[in-house]
Amino acid sequence: KEVATWAKPEFDRMGIEYETLFNVSEVDVANKVVRSEEGTETAYDMLIAIPPHRGMEVIEQNSLGEGGWIPTDRFKLTMTGHDNVYVLGDTTNLPVSKTGSAAHFEAEVVSENIASIIKIGTPVRDYDGKVYCFIETGHDSATYAMFNYQTPPDLKPPSKPMHWFKMAYNQMYWTSVRGLL
Repeated sequence: KEVATWAKPEFDRMGIEYETLFNVSEVDVANKVVRSEEGTETAYDMLIAIPPHRGMEVIEQNSLGEGGWIPTDRFKLTMTGHDNVYVLGDTTNLPVSKTGSAAHFEAEVVSENIASIIKIGTPVRDYDGKVYCFIETGHDSATYAMFNYQTPPDLKPPSKPMHWFKMAYNQMYWTSVRGLL
């Protein structure tokens, strides 16, 4: 909600037309028209559509969770009823975005807890729902959203330094993931 509240005036300022709550039924690429399940259609120059998040069929087929999502303890990141099975990323039923950022912060908690179980027999850390997302705003500017279970996103005004920080962060992150840093 907070991101949408921020984005609408930004889109208006930049002259970007947008549709929300538009359930896509068909994209006619040849005629550059998108049609909705509600029977409306909209012409487009450039279509940026976000598909609905769906759980994984394999999870549902194997009775691991409803709707393809594994029921997950929101703090311990364990499968409900199975304290020795950890769940993170796109498979959880947690109320956080299904992003690399969320999976990254979840993985920190899971790895620390596995190590502490081996060392002292008990997990030592809870996941607080932390997510950090850069948002490119165009013209070499960016902002970010950082939030968790307790704190909603508080977006700052876009800036050029934040854009360059994002660019540097991306390089550093992928260099470190590949073991080169």
